[in-house]
Amino acid sequence: MVARSRHQANAETSASQRFFAGMMALALMLMLVGLMAFCGWVFVQRMTRLYRGAIYPNVYALGIHLGGKLPEEAATALAHIADDIDIGLLVLTDDERRWSYPWSMGGLQIDTQGTAQAAYEVGRGGTWQDRANVWLYYHDVTPRFLFDTPTAHALLAELDAEASQPPVDPTIRLENGEVVVTPGEAGRVLDIPTTLAHLREAGGRPDRHEVPLSFEVIAPVELDADRISAEAEAILTRQITLLTYDLLMEQTYRWALDRSQIATWLYLVPGPGGQLTVDINQYAIRDTLMMLAEGFGDGRGFRYDEAAARVFRAFEAGETQLWLYLTYPEHTYIVAPGDTLTSLSAKFDMPPGLVAEANLGIDIDRLYVGQEIRIPSQNILTPNMPIPGQKIVVSLDEQRTRVYEDGQLLYDWPVSTGIKESPTHRGTFQVLGKHEMAYASQWDLWMPYFISVYPAGGGVENGFHELPFLASGNRLWEGSLGRPASFGCIILGIPAAETLYNWAEVGVTVVIE
Repeated sequence: MVARSRHQANAETSASQRFFAGMMALALMLMLVGLMAFCGWVFVQRMTRLYRGAIYPNVYALGIHLGGKLPEEAATALAHIADDIDIGLLVLTDDERRWSYPWSMGGLQIDTQGTAQAAYEVGRGGTWQDRANVWLYYHDVTPRFLFDTPTAHALLAELDAEASQPPVDPTIRLENGEVVVTPGEAGRVLDIPTTLAHLREAGGRPDRHEVPLSFEVIAPVELDADRISAEAEAILTRQITLLTYDLLMEQTYRWALDRSQIATWLYLVPGPGGQLTVDINQYAIRDTLMMLAEGFGDGRGFRYDEAAARVFRAFEAGETQLWLYLTYPEHTYIVAPGDTLTSLSAKFDMPPGLVAEANLGIDIDRLYVGQEIRIPSQNILTPNMPIPGQKIVVSLDEQRTRVYEDGQLLYDWPVSTGIKESPTHRGTFQVLGKHEMAYASQWDLWMPYFISVYPAGGGVENGFHELPFLASGNRLWEGSLGRPASFGCIILGIPAAETLYNWAEVGVTVVIE
């Protein structure tokens, strides 16, 4: 019994010692953990004080280490590289086409202030262990983004012209002799506010992103096809004949415009109450005149804008015939050996003063072979609508003037033309104007029944007039009719000058040969 009690006592002692040792080990471990926690807490506190107001270490954004920087310093550093960062591709689409732009053009921009603030917030929340990890491990901050509405609006405004489609207007045409009215088609215009909202929504997801464009549909103009067809038929029943007279060739050209040609002038315009109605397009008339002029093939044509306006007014007024002014081209001439201003004037029947005025940058008295000279258009000599069937012919060789009407000789008078030093120029001219009593200040002459015929240059005009007289009342060149005597004008006797003055209208052709 004694031995068993001693053994039991030893066993109890040993267990007690183990328990004590375990408790001591646990206590030591708890003390160690507590010490480590205390050290960690002390570390966090020290680091917190050290980085007070600054971003904690090991924090990066856009590849830049921001540790130790104040938020505003970090924002400045990020701003230096933000424009160089590829933030992705914006694709705008209307389901058929696609337009690709850098996201920055679509209004998406890196928010450097926001990104810097996010970097500052790293490690400033959670447990002290979470905060301690910031100093021990790398931490990358996801960039924050801003959506700049003015930038995106500017992009969409630029795209609007290409992506939007105007409505197709209804058209009217003649097909197999029948009026055909084609309805219009709807158009569309870019809905910028709605598309901006889509961009703003997609702006939180950079990289490649496809954003649908939004459009407002523009309905085509409604039309009453039967009424429009009736209006067109009413216009197409009209007829008009265009005429022009070539006074150089003494030839009349005539075009009787038919239904198919007039149909090309028709177009639809808004009428009362917004309803479409049929009208005449003046530009289409101009196209018709250009097509007619192509038949000449030598540069002759019309004063197209003026002529189109006249045809429009005449057609609207129900006129069935209209005369148009025929134009002639300007010429370019390359100087040949022996050419002078006088010879060129004779060659082209153009007064030398007008040739000189057309070549102001050239010393016209010192022409050289190969030089390019402008020869003015015949239009400068015959600017008025000609009068077919009426013509005045002056013969310099015979010193006579003959007047014709419808091919019949009305008058035949002796005249005096310009002397050699101041000749009357040959060519085809027109009656430009009439003055019952004109004054020539250069020679101090009064010229009764003056009929202007051609500009001689320098503001001087030559023409027909009665025997002139001086301020004293003395007549000049009496008895000289039948031989050259004047300074360039064509001198008629009494009462021939008055007779011609009363007969000649502005536009009558004058041929001096």
